[in-house]
Formats: sequence, C-alpha cells, structure tokens
Amino acid sequence: MKLLVTNDDGPFSPGLRILAEAAKSIGEVVIVVPETPKSATGLGLTLHKPVRVNKLTLEGEQLYLVSGTPSDVIYIAMNVVAGRPDMVLSGVNIGDNLSIQVMLTSGTLGAVLQAAIEGIPGIAFSAAVDEPSELEEPEYKQFVYNAVKAVLQAVVAHGFPEGVDVLNVNFPPVLTDQVVIAAPARNRFSPSVVKRKDPQGRPYYWLYGLPVEAEKGTDVHVVLEEGKIAITPITLSSLIEVRNHQVAKLVEEVAKRLSSPCGSARPRS
Repeated sequence: MKLLVTNDDGPFSPGLRILAEAAKSIGEVVIVVPETPKSATGLGLTLHKPVRVNKLTLEGEQLYLVSGTPSDVIYIAMNVVAGRPDMVLSGVNIGDNLSIQVMLTSGTLGAVLQAAIEGIPGIAFSAAVDEPSELEEPEYKQFVYNAVKAVLQAVVAHGFPEGVDVLNVNFPPVLTDQVVIAAPARNRFSPSVVKRKDPQGRPYYWLYGLPVEAEKGTDVHVVLEEGKIAITPITLSSLIEVRNHQVAKLVEEVAKRLSSPCGSARPRS
C-alpha cells in the first residue's frame, strides 16, 4: 500500500514523525509537506504564483517540501513526486480539529479532503495539545503513536469504511483506551475581532476565538470533556442536500418569477 503522509505544521513537527513511523507498519511511506506551517488554510490552492519543491533529509528520513498549502501538496505529490497514493494520512496536528467550524478551515483536514475530491481516502489525525513539547512528552507520545497505529491497522484489516471519504481522528489531552464515533459540533469557538493601531496610527485587526460550551454527544465534548478518542466519518456527498422540500419550493418560486412578464424584463442600462 502506497501512503502519502503530510500535515499543515511543516517538516519539523513531532506529530509528523509519529505519523510517518506508525504508517510504516502498514505500507510504503512518502512524506510531502508544506515547507512552513500552513494552519487554517482549508482547501486553499496556490494559483497566483509558482509552487516550488525541495528535498530535505531529516533524521535520516527523506521529505519533499512544497512552497504551498496542504491542498497543493496533494497535487504535487500525485503529479511530481510519487504518483497516486492508495491513502493520504495527515497530521498528527498540534491542536484539535473538532467541530464543523474548525474542520472546514483546517489545513490538516484540507489535505485529506482535497485527496477525497480525487477519489483517494484519507485519515486526519490531531491531538488536543497546545504546544509541540506536549506531544513529545514520552508517555503521551507513545499513547498517540499506539493509537495512530491501531487506527491504521484496523483500516487495513477491515477496509476503509464504505461510503466514507475521510476519517477525522482526534486524541484527547489525556491518556485513554476509549474510542467512539462522534458527530461534529457546529462550533468550537465564538469568533472575535480586535482592533489595534500600528506605530503610524493605522488600524489593524486580530481575529481570534473563545471556546464555546461543548454540547454533549459531539466530538468537542467527547475529546475535551470525556477524555476519549473521537473518530468522525466525513462523506463529501453529504455536504449537498438537493432533496430538501423547502429548497424545491424556493426553486419553483424563482422559476415562476422568471417566467412572469416582470421577471423577463431587461435590466436597466
């Protein structure tokens, strides 16, 4: 099995080393990552400037560094570095990727979602820690390694779940052997914008978020309150709802207005 290992934290993340080492237990590993951290880049692609690729040998491991986003990595890896992988693995991210709000902006998820668009299954791994040093603490590092390896070996043994494009796996900040399927919360943070001024008196802004209370039964509650590993299956087709009755009535109303004399009138110049 050919495995593409990537992340959004760059080549020096301890989470990357944990994931790559665990992935070697199930297949051939190729590591292609953004050359610098690219958190919160989502599915963004670099279309306005060239993308460059460089090689780096780090602790005896060969890596390919891409001057773009995690989504860029997918296309560079497929078309330049190693060909089409059987599966894409992203992480282990420093910080959780819980809730729909966070998943849609996450670079870690962006890589596997971009791969899923190309029909390649993927798994994103994230740890609910604040600093790289926490992931390097020996006992916690071993816990994450064992858990990643368990997920990968289970997928090999049973096959990737049918009808699922991506698995989003989040590890709690505490050691555990409990793992559950968890639906994503809608929100993880309450967004805020702070206005400040630079030395010339010109305004600038910081965007940040304050955590919201976790709803029971959601991935946020499972990981941060219950201290369990959460696995959230993602299916791209579920993002689109074309059989909604209210949408059908809306489309009928639009069609009726377009077919009326007023609707067919030309716009004023």
